[in-house]
Amino acid sequence: MSFLINRYIKKKGYNSKWKLLSLTPFFIVGYFIYIGIYPSDEFYREDFKEVTTIELPRYSKIKYKTASIPDHFGDYTSVSTIEVSKYFYKKLPIILKSKGFKKDIKEISSRELDKAIKLSKDNNQVIISEYNLLEDSKSFYVGFLSDERTIIVQRLSW
Repeated sequence: MSFLINRYIKKKGYNSKWKLLSLTPFFIVGYFIYIGIYPSDEFYREDFKEVTTIELPRYSKIKYKTASIPDHFGDYTSVSTIEVSKYFYKKLPIILKSKGFKKDIKEISSRELDKAIKLSKDNNQVIISEYNLLEDSKSFYVGFLSDERTIIVQRLSW
């Protein structure tokens, strides 16, 4: 595509500024590859909503995020470490229990989750409680860290 645009520009005799137009398809494809590998914070906010069925408060801060690349079925794993208010931190376990989450059970782990837990331990924080829910071909996990402000959220599908 870029080759054809570049050829057209040369044929019409336009100056070299217009040759940049021939790079446009590369920039577009590059952008989509980038957001596929490095999702935005909004992606993790949507995963939080899928896991907990509630919106993540606007004031929360995503401190760490990682995700696997989706396979050919669209299945992937995402993990985020999120700082929330103390009030939301205390309220969330009640909401999770009402949604069917089981306490202090970690059904399925992943490399992404193990890395987030290791990073938390490096920051002198440990998991004090965990909630897990298995639903069809998905596993949802929420871990509460000892600083009483940070949670780890995992969404895993297979």
